[in-house]
Amino acid sequence: MKQLFALFILVLAVNILNAQERMNKELSLNKAIEIGLKNNPEIKSAQQNISAAKGRFWSGISLPSPELSISYEYTPVNSSLRNFSESTFEVSQSFEFPSNYFLKGSKFSKEEDIAFYGLSQTEIGITAQIKSAYYNVLAKKDLLGIAEENLKIAEDFSKKAEIRYNVGEGTNLERLTAKVQFTEAKNNLEVAKNELRTSFAELNFSLGFEKYTDEIFNLTDSLSYSPTDGYTFEELYNLSLSVNQQIKISERKVSTSSIDKSLAWSSLLPGFSVSYFKQTRDGGNGFYGASFGISVPLWFLFENRGQIQEANANVNIAESELQLVKNEVYLRLKSAFNDYENDLRQVNLYISDILPQADEVYRSATASYDAGDITYIEFLQARQTLIGSYSNYTNVLFNYYRSIFILEETVGQSLTK
Repeated sequence: MKQLFALFILVLAVNILNAQERMNKELSLNKAIEIGLKNNPEIKSAQQNISAAKGRFWSGISLPSPELSISYEYTPVNSSLRNFSESTFEVSQSFEFPSNYFLKGSKFSKEEDIAFYGLSQTEIGITAQIKSAYYNVLAKKDLLGIAEENLKIAEDFSKKAEIRYNVGEGTNLERLTAKVQFTEAKNNLEVAKNELRTSFAELNFSLGFEKYTDEIFNLTDSLSYSPTDGYTFEELYNLSLSVNQQIKISERKVSTSSIDKSLAWSSLLPGFSVSYFKQTRDGGNGFYGASFGISVPLWFLFENRGQIQEANANVNIAESELQLVKNEVYLRLKSAFNDYENDLRQVNLYISDILPQADEVYRSATASYDAGDITYIEFLQARQTLIGSYSNYTNVLFNYYRSIFILEETVGQSLTK
């Protein structure tokens, strides 16, 4: 009895471990996105850019290092410095006009924003890449299933054609055609398997894994049609103007250029320095002093004028680049939206007309062939129509989702749940 109980516990433990292993192998689209955003090197690089931008902020608004100096003067010749008549210990600090530090803080804050938008842009791009790779695997798996079903049908009818030929009911052409179709079906199955392996490798790359086999994960989502919220092009473009990361980055670059322009004009303002010193003279301590200095932009016609001219030009360049980015976003969005509308139209056409008609043609051809009313060649055409329709529908459905992912990447945010 104890042995049976121990065996039961062992079997139960093995089943639990196997179930846990299967759960670990399952991969949903949301989980894939989570893994990809965690592992992808581009994300890590963009995060470091934020850290670097924060470092530039603190170093940019920092005052120059103070200067410490000590001097020994009026020391007789051929004697040591200890025989000085006067020594001075001095601490001095220089700083720019106070408003400059406020402007510099604003500039480096904008650069932090640019780094954050850069990270967001990278995340959106990686997410679109993962979605596309994930759905590509789903499409290749469906195409593999179609190829497997096609092979079963081709094998079945190859055997039937051989039997019909042996009993004198079929022609040799029918028998040979069936064999050719069976061979092609086996080859198509191998092609589908290879394409599936390639799609898994692409998914692995988007997830940031170094090694991967198609047996690691079982994708839990499926490739099925789900309509979107029905955005118009104008709505998507207006949305992109408010959330697109490239546009936001360009807008921040215009702002930093404007701040640089203000800083260039601020170079005409004076800089300041203050010093405090303590002296020892002729053996007497307790002497001290202070000084205050101000810099005068005496040569403003040269250096300052050049800085201002360069800053004005940089503002114009940044504004032109912002408009260029908006034009590029508009063009990419227009192209992606046209592809989306075309793919959506094709998906609806296959669902409403092509697939039902292909199913009906195949059912009718199967019944007619079994009854001997049509030849195998005629039946073959019906079978090819059915297989081609479902294969094309799978590709069209994948293109539909890929066009949505491109729209999301262009707009700058997710458009689907």
